[in-house]
Amino acid sequence: MSGTRLGGLMRRFIFTLVVVVVVAATTVISRSPVHAAVRVVVGVASISTQYAGADFAGEAEQIRATGATAIRIPAKWNLLQPSSPSSFTWTRLDSAVSAARSKGLSILMNLEGPAPVWAQKSGANPLANGNAPADPATFGEFARQVAVRYSSRVAAWEVWNEPNLAHYLIPPTAGEYVPLLKSAFGGIRAGGGNQPVITGGLSSLRTETRDVTFISDMYTLGAKPYFNGIGVHPYTLPYPITADPRAGDGGGAAVLPEGRAIMVANGDSTKSMWVTEFGQPTGNTPASTTEAVQSSIITDAVNRANGLSWIAAIFLFTSRDLSTNKADDNSNFGLYRFDGSPKPVVGGLRGVLG
Repeated sequence: MSGTRLGGLMRRFIFTLVVVVVVAATTVISRSPVHAAVRVVVGVASISTQYAGADFAGEAEQIRATGATAIRIPAKWNLLQPSSPSSFTWTRLDSAVSAARSKGLSILMNLEGPAPVWAQKSGANPLANGNAPADPATFGEFARQVAVRYSSRVAAWEVWNEPNLAHYLIPPTAGEYVPLLKSAFGGIRAGGGNQPVITGGLSSLRTETRDVTFISDMYTLGAKPYFNGIGVHPYTLPYPITADPRAGDGGGAAVLPEGRAIMVANGDSTKSMWVTEFGQPTGNTPASTTEAVQSSIITDAVNRANGLSWIAAIFLFTSRDLSTNKADDNSNFGLYRFDGSPKPVVGGLRGVLG
C-alpha cells in the first residue's frame, strides 16, 4: 500500500539487528493483548521518504515509543535516480536511515518503483506510478548501488511494493515481476547485501492479480532461489485479522494459510512469510473504525503474527495520519494523529510489546 492504499521461521532469516525471544505458540490467539515475550519482529511501515521536509528523527522516536523495534523504509527508484543512470539523490534516504539507526531501529529497506523516466519502456506514460523498466538489469544496478551504500545498516531487503496491482506494477503479473526480483537479488548480493531478501508485499485486494495466485506463479516462473521470504499485506478492513467474516476466498487474511501452503508445497517450509504492511484506518468511512477499535485490531494482528511460527515480522502501516480529513481512508492509518498525539493503539502496543 505504501503511499496509496491497499496489501518454519529460520533463525538465519530473522532481522540480524533485533534481539527477540523465541516462545512456543500453542494456544489460540485471543484479541486481547498478551503480556508474554514477543517472538515476531514488530515494526512500522514508514512512507516519509516520499515527502520533502519529513521529520525522520521525530518519526523514529514515535516508533520506538510504541515498543516497535523496526522500520520499513521506502527507497523509491524514481526519487533516488531521477535524471540518469549515473546520478543519485541520496540526501533524504540518508537522513531516514541515520535517524532510524540512531534510535536503534532495524531497517527493512523497500526497493520500489516506479522506474525513472530514463529507464521506462518505450511509450510508457511517464507519470504512471506502476512503470516497470524496459530492462530489468537497470533495476538490478539500482539495487546494487543501494546495497553498497546501506547494507551495513540494513537488516533485510524487500523488492518492490504490491506488484499484483497495476498502480505499482504494469502489468501486475508475476511474469513482469520475477525478472525484477531476480535482477534485484543479484544486485543486492553483488553490492554486499547478504541479508534476507523478501518479495514485494502483495496486496490483499481482489481487483487484479490475487495474492495467492501471484505467489504460485512466482514459483512456476523459477523465483524460488531469489528470495528468503514472501511478503504479504493481509489487510482486513474494517475487521480483525482473526475475525474477518469474509474469511476464506473473500478475506484479506486468507493469504496467510493459503500462501503458506503454497510455500510448503514448493519445498519452502523453512522460509518465512513477512507481513510488510498491516493497518486499520480511523475515521468515518465504511472501511474505518474508531480509534479504540483500531487499537484492538492492530494488537490482535500482532498477537496473531506472534502465534504463527512461520511469520518473521509484521510492519504496521503507518506512523502518522497524513491529514485531518476523516473521510479519506488513506490519510488515517496512523498510529499517531496528524498533530503528532498518540492514538490509543500506541498504549495498546506498549502493553503487548513491553
